[in-house]
Amino acid sequence: MIQKSANSGSIIEPPWETPLNRGSFGDLFEAVIEAMLLVDASGKIVMANSTAQDLCGYTLSELNKLEVEALIPQRFREHHRQYRKHYLAHPRKRPMGNNRSLVLLHRDGHEISVDISLNSVIIQEHAYVLLALHVVDRCSQIEYELHENQERLWLIKQMVNVGIFDIDCVNRRIYCDERLRELCGNSIDEVITLNDLTAVVHADDRASCQAAYDKAVNPRMDGEFRVQFRIVQSSNQQSDQQQERWLTIFGETQFEMGKAKRIVGIVRDITQRKQREKMLQQHRNETEALFKQQVAMLTASAIAHELNSPLTAISAYSEVALHTLEEMPSNCSPAQDAMKSCFEQAQLAGHKLYELLNFLQNNTAESEILDLNQVIEDALLLARGDGYGEFSLLLNLESTLPAVSANQFQIQRVLVNLIRNAAEAMRGAQMPTPEIRISVATLALENMAMVSIIDNGPGVDQDTLERIFKPFFTTKSTGLGVGLSISRALIEANGGRLWVDPDCKHGARFHFTLPFA
Repeated sequence: MIQKSANSGSIIEPPWETPLNRGSFGDLFEAVIEAMLLVDASGKIVMANSTAQDLCGYTLSELNKLEVEALIPQRFREHHRQYRKHYLAHPRKRPMGNNRSLVLLHRDGHEISVDISLNSVIIQEHAYVLLALHVVDRCSQIEYELHENQERLWLIKQMVNVGIFDIDCVNRRIYCDERLRELCGNSIDEVITLNDLTAVVHADDRASCQAAYDKAVNPRMDGEFRVQFRIVQSSNQQSDQQQERWLTIFGETQFEMGKAKRIVGIVRDITQRKQREKMLQQHRNETEALFKQQVAMLTASAIAHELNSPLTAISAYSEVALHTLEEMPSNCSPAQDAMKSCFEQAQLAGHKLYELLNFLQNNTAESEILDLNQVIEDALLLARGDGYGEFSLLLNLESTLPAVSANQFQIQRVLVNLIRNAAEAMRGAQMPTPEIRISVATLALENMAMVSIIDNGPGVDQDTLERIFKPFFTTKSTGLGVGLSISRALIEANGGRLWVDPDCKHGARFHFTLPFA
């Protein structure tokens, strides 16, 4: 690097190539313990001792290509250029920043708090600025950064609801962070033994926890520590009532010399998820029981309808034959008795059928006030839990939808059935991007809510449209043909209406309505 004299136009050597730099000045500059930078009038860095190079993260050759503003965060650079011009107009020895902590930008992007002292030096009749950089209380800065990292870690743990553990496999001791102690109901200390943790684990889960730990410390396995278990704790100190909380653990084992040394991992509270799963399973059981009941009722109704005519005919013919035998002069008592029994049995069969129908029809559930949006979301969870979730879902609910009056399990049954039908139709047609849209709309004039389930499957042909709601009609090889007929009956029992859109050109579009509460 060379510079031209502003006065004479002659070529001069930069200071690091002068005899001064090669001798005492250069040696003195390098010997200074503090970080030192030498900057010319244009702001370019012309010298940097090894301490400054380490502090900034650059080599000397890299620094020689930079302006001093490259070591300043972007937000301060323009201001610093103005400050530099002002200083060169009136150079003197002085601190920079008016006793305020300044910031130096490291090569990797992190900021370092520094104090900067300025001094003007003349070398070969040219003015340079000497910067002495002093890192502000390095220990305090490290502590501050550590505190910030701890705060970030705490926020992350709170957000994802996790605690951290560190198991010393050699001494069988566990370090538990504050969040883990909270998850365990503050029933454990910061450092506990494995036996202490086992004591608060539900008795039915201890064997699975031990098996997971044994697998994790086995050097022949993958070192993964994964297990779900329940923590049992008292609701309060004065009560003997026990409270359960579900936790899940995921950790990795560190081995040394073929032996497990430590297991580090996280613990997450999954109590709400487990409760949700239990509730959904109860709903699934109840909706399945409802479906079986509706299938039985529909089957009995169909059988009664089919048998009603022949039973009526048998009764009529038996009654006619009985009257004929009574008018005959000869003794026909045996034949009369037989006809009388035939007539009575036909009547009895008819009564039994209708008694069954009345029992099933009177065993219906009561209506309740429902949030239809929540019912739809629960039905989707049920359908996905049954393996009908391989589709893209577009959900368009109304946040201000009034409550509806209906039976929760019956409406869930209808929704699950319609979602299953749509998923099976798209799966059977091997749609590349199966999609189901579920929307809710308000029918103000009818004072009803309307739910639409739309898929992009093969659709419904004209012949199927005419018979789709008839009992025992199905297009599936393994279907009973009662799902849609039961669904329509359930919607009608709740005061609504279920139909299929005959004008839908792409896919199938089903709608049903329910009255507002």
